[in-house]
Amino acid sequence: MADEKTGPTTIGTSDVDSRTSPPNPISNNEAESIKLLLNNQSPNGSHDLKQIGVSFRDLSVVAPSGTEVPVKTLGRAILNTFGPDQIQFVKTHLLNYWRPQQPGSSSARTILNGLSGIVKPGEMLLVLGSPGSGCSSFLRTIANQSPLAVHGDLRFAGIPADVFKKSHSRETIYLPEEDKHIASLTVRQTITFALRSSLPSRFGGTSTVSNLVEAIAKLLGLGHALETPVGGAFSPGVSGGERKRVSIAEVFAAGSSVQSFDNSTRGLDSSTALDFAKALRAFTDIGNKTTIATLYQAGEELYSQFDKVILLDKGHQVFFGSTSQARSYFEDMGFHHVEGQTTAEFLVNVTDPNTRTAKPGSVAEGIKSPEDLASAFKASQHYKSILSEIEAYNQEQAGSATPLPSDKYRLSYPAQVRECLRREFHLVLGQRRVYYVKWLTTVILCLLCGSAYFDIDNTAQGAFTRGGILYFSLIINGWLQFPELFDAHTNRPVVERQAQLHLTRPSAVAVARFLIDLPLIAFQHAIFIIAFYFLARLQLEAGKFFFFYLTLFVSTVCFSNLLRMFASYVGTLDDCFRYGGFSCTVLLLFAGFLIPPVDMTPAFGWLHHINPMYYGYENLFVNEFEGLSLTCQDNIVPLDGVSGHQTCAIRGALPGDTSVSGRQYFETFGFDSSHKWRNIGIMIAIAIAYLLAAVVGSETRRFAPQGGAPLIFTKRPDKTTKPSDNKDDVEKTAPALQDLNPGISAPSNKLGELALTWKNINVNIGEAEILKGISGYVRRGELTALCGASGAGKTTLLTALSQTNFAGVLQGEVLVDGRTPDENYRKAIGFAQQMDLHDGTATVREALEFSALLRQPSHYSRREKLAYVDKVLETLDLVDVQHVLIGEDGGGLGVERLKRVTIAVELVARPQILFADEPTSGLDSQGAARIIHFLKHVARQGQAVVVTVHQPSALLFSQFDNLLALSSEGRQLYFGRVADALPYFARHGAVSPPGANPAEFILETVGAGINARNNDKGATWASNWSASPELAALLAEIDDGVKRRPSGGEVTTGFRPKTSYNATVLEQTWLLTKRMLLGQWRNPPYMYSKIWVHVISAILVGFTFFKIGTSPQDLQNRSFSVFFILFLCNAIVNVILARYFFASLYWLIREGPSHAYGWVAFVTSTILSEIPGAILVTVLYFVLWYFPSGLPLEEGGYIFLFLLTYEIFQLLLGLFMMALSPDLGVAGNVLVFIVCTLNWFNGIIVPFHQLQVFWRSWLYYLSPFTYLLGGMIIAVTGPVSVQCNASDLVEFIPPANETCASYAGEWALEAAAQLLNPEASGGAACQVCMLTSGSQYLDLFNLNGAFGGKWGCWAIFLLFTFSNLALVYLFTWATRVKGWRLLYFI
Repeated sequence: MADEKTGPTTIGTSDVDSRTSPPNPISNNEAESIKLLLNNQSPNGSHDLKQIGVSFRDLSVVAPSGTEVPVKTLGRAILNTFGPDQIQFVKTHLLNYWRPQQPGSSSARTILNGLSGIVKPGEMLLVLGSPGSGCSSFLRTIANQSPLAVHGDLRFAGIPADVFKKSHSRETIYLPEEDKHIASLTVRQTITFALRSSLPSRFGGTSTVSNLVEAIAKLLGLGHALETPVGGAFSPGVSGGERKRVSIAEVFAAGSSVQSFDNSTRGLDSSTALDFAKALRAFTDIGNKTTIATLYQAGEELYSQFDKVILLDKGHQVFFGSTSQARSYFEDMGFHHVEGQTTAEFLVNVTDPNTRTAKPGSVAEGIKSPEDLASAFKASQHYKSILSEIEAYNQEQAGSATPLPSDKYRLSYPAQVRECLRREFHLVLGQRRVYYVKWLTTVILCLLCGSAYFDIDNTAQGAFTRGGILYFSLIINGWLQFPELFDAHTNRPVVERQAQLHLTRPSAVAVARFLIDLPLIAFQHAIFIIAFYFLARLQLEAGKFFFFYLTLFVSTVCFSNLLRMFASYVGTLDDCFRYGGFSCTVLLLFAGFLIPPVDMTPAFGWLHHINPMYYGYENLFVNEFEGLSLTCQDNIVPLDGVSGHQTCAIRGALPGDTSVSGRQYFETFGFDSSHKWRNIGIMIAIAIAYLLAAVVGSETRRFAPQGGAPLIFTKRPDKTTKPSDNKDDVEKTAPALQDLNPGISAPSNKLGELALTWKNINVNIGEAEILKGISGYVRRGELTALCGASGAGKTTLLTALSQTNFAGVLQGEVLVDGRTPDENYRKAIGFAQQMDLHDGTATVREALEFSALLRQPSHYSRREKLAYVDKVLETLDLVDVQHVLIGEDGGGLGVERLKRVTIAVELVARPQILFADEPTSGLDSQGAARIIHFLKHVARQGQAVVVTVHQPSALLFSQFDNLLALSSEGRQLYFGRVADALPYFARHGAVSPPGANPAEFILETVGAGINARNNDKGATWASNWSASPELAALLAEIDDGVKRRPSGGEVTTGFRPKTSYNATVLEQTWLLTKRMLLGQWRNPPYMYSKIWVHVISAILVGFTFFKIGTSPQDLQNRSFSVFFILFLCNAIVNVILARYFFASLYWLIREGPSHAYGWVAFVTSTILSEIPGAILVTVLYFVLWYFPSGLPLEEGGYIFLFLLTYEIFQLLLGLFMMALSPDLGVAGNVLVFIVCTLNWFNGIIVPFHQLQVFWRSWLYYLSPFTYLLGGMIIAVTGPVSVQCNASDLVEFIPPANETCASYAGEWALEAAAQLLNPEASGGAACQVCMLTSGSQYLDLFNLNGAFGGKWGCWAIFLLFTFSNLALVYLFTWATRVKGWRLLYFI
């Protein structure tokens, strides 16, 4: 048992007698930086508050049962819509909340079982255990952040956990393994935000923050990267190891008392990991912190930094105590320590029944299960001492009067909003290209729109057009907000993570985004309205101009807040667009333009009362028409009649009126000028309501993974086989090490031959020289390791040698089998990337079969290829999970099994050379050992294997045959046999201490670590290598090996492919299409969203325009019911943009470089896989819209064909937009531009004859929507015989002594109008219906007989669809294959 600590200790030492003092303490400057940070974090500038320790007794964590679940398919998702999803929601979120699971119940499974221990202020606890043992769950629980049911006595400074969480939650922090950051922010901006959010408010405007940023950056070796974007999986930025250090910097900045780190050394080399542990030690000692961490592959020196260790086995506690006593405890039990094992490796090995060994007759020999180990520990004196220590500590804390920090967040809510607003400003600057594109789009659109409506006449004919331009001014600026959904959804995990670090409330981020939107939208509208308003010659009055601007601004704010609100409540981007598309349907349909308020049916008409766009449109309409006089000119009835006995054929006209006031006109629609300022208030209230809803959603909804996921099976596992671990959905899991299967056939029998050589190569990326003078080789049958500090260029060298995702310039000699590599070389190698990128909807077997069928040489039969998959599955111990979905980030597979899947996908291709980038990253020592054993076994079968490694243990290091060591400057330090490495360094004065880890010793010797860039050790050792006889021998060996190879010919790869790919384009397309269709079926949100939007839109439109009649107004309603399909485009195509964007990234980064399939197959498969969905949504939309609307049944087949063509058109339009654009933001803005432009010039909203001559002479004909709407409107209105309703009639009084027939009969005959009461006279009004047939209505839009009729329209639209198809292929080839930067000009 550790002695109790009462205060901070000297840096690098401790008054805990049981812990060995760690060597190499941090420097005095670094210690001063830590003290400066800690003092500034204290509210009063000193440590005047109580320090917090953690005690736990009989701690158990229980999760709901269900470790293996069936895949939820699209069919199941549709069925669940009608009840099961709602029932499950109530059960999960309500019943389980009020009735938490109890340990031992049949419906629960225990994750942690009866843990007891104590960590006092100033102590560090190391959490060890194999994957699946509960380490991550323990860290979440000890940080008081577990989402599962927690039982037992968990206390913080003697305060029960539930009480502590309510009042002091800021004092506990859990840092998850995954790094989530806003990719476009720089390292400096990220750390600055963390500091400004966690320091007392008195430092808000001082230089202290800048000084602390520099201090933290220096402490973590980030000084050189402060101005570099953090980046992410698909965004350029700092390296993975540096990104991990940024995450650590955030925790240091947060300044809590209890800190839990989950595998925070992942991606760091052993020296940098040790430096991190030393910094953690110093923080703990100086600040009297309580620190708990799980660190995989912990070396001996790193292990010695900790005071205590807890060892878990399948959730059971098998040891808790001093780090110096752990090894002796198990050795006393009889467990055998293997020479070369670190203490951490030995402890974890004790929990593995397949690898541990015990002395005969010892207690250990009788240990068979985790329960046995736990029972033995509870019977030991160690356990009794723990209980005594817990009791004494809690009694001591109960009598302490020292106050505890009580703030959940350091800053007040307004201050949090202020800091978030500052970050949003930096985010806008970081993403300025997207905003430049949006503003450029706005400028072009307003010029186009304004010129199209240039100088609208104040006539009856211009009244409809004037209403249309007001409507579209709302639509344009609303649609331009749709791309905001991409960022709102993408950055949500970052917001959740920073809330868990208690930096800022998620709601403060929501409010800050609302506030930053205001000036951005204001500027967007300023550049829009200046050109638009004056070109259209709307009423030139200052008051009307600014009221127009105000209404437009508030309406767009409402739309933006609505979209952000949805992003706060739903889990996927597809769902965001599903609800965004639905809301767009409601907003546009019930805005008052397509259906005037007075004509809205009771069934759905009430929706306009909650529609901010309705209030905006009423304001714009009233504002524009108030004070306007609409003259009739050609719209007078009868045209050649007697003055005073004529009437204007426009809404609102009274008999005898030849002009109509704007007030008369807008009042017939149900609009009222007295509502103007009321509407502004309502819109502001709606915007605030959306904001408040988003605030609530951001605070209550959580979508970040909480402890992994269950295994999702497509087939039920055979219960007779070995069951999977029952903690798969909460912990990262790994199988026990099995006997390796020797069944993999060697791709080459030429063991020992040089497969790949590289000589004096240099690599430049841009202006930076990354690698300098590197030489080496890899032989068949050998395992070669690339070792070096973080940022040394290991991955760059691997990509350069493999020619996979290599973006630099390679100079020097690289030979494969003695020859220069050609295009065939890339098919003959495998590259297991550090990022485990896979199609998450595929099972493990499907992923392997896909790779085997496409990448294996063509001379193998399909049967042989699939048989080889079976061998690889067995060799890498993946048989039990072969029917499990890989899922997002590995789902329930866990880190180690996912890494084996990555390697397996490459192995099934039968590569000649296998490259693996950091295959042990993120794994514990056992998992890393398994992976390296697997790779060594593969190498011994004749494979040439090259890997990069970060933290190899001594045992792991000994498994490699050859070692290439790099300095942090990218220079070569050594190449040769692993066994000769230490003697080489010894000859140059660096003698390894007995028992030291060779890898750690080498890295320390050459100056690796956090501050590697600040010393010249690497340069010195690089000079030693350059002058060494070993280098001369290496170059001679390379030359000799090359000379022995036969001259001439191509690279020997075991086969001679004739094309760039081993499979034909047809085979590639078939397999890829099949996989994409299966992915749509297994990943419901995408197709479900498309179905949902189409179904809801069709129902709303179909029943809003229910059983349309044959009056002139009904003819317009028929047109509008057709016209509404255009509004689906923006919602549906945005979903397609996102899907195609991520699919293309996966192809560009993962499967394209591996030569699995080419760009033609990728594009073709993407299109073909969308066709079944297009047919389905067409059927649903057609049935739910066409028949309720009462449109002509005889035209149903034609309309269905046109709808299907349109669905394919918008699919291809989305693919074209994404192929053209560099990212989703640009693509979304370009899409708005294209859709709006095509909408304006289709001749419907602005009839053909009212378009400006310049535009109607060419752009009208270039708009595919001209033919789409033209053909469908011809079909649904052309054959109609018009019967007017009373509201459609134009009335006038005939002169005295004349009947209606004698006065207007001749005019009615010429005008083809219906004179309904020809015999009326004597002051009775004549009633005229202006239309007799649908063909007259078509004449108004230049559609009667135009374009070859309805079939001519369809044929022309089909040509546009095929042109889209050609453009998709063209721009995919240009931007993705040739790398043309078409829209990167900003």
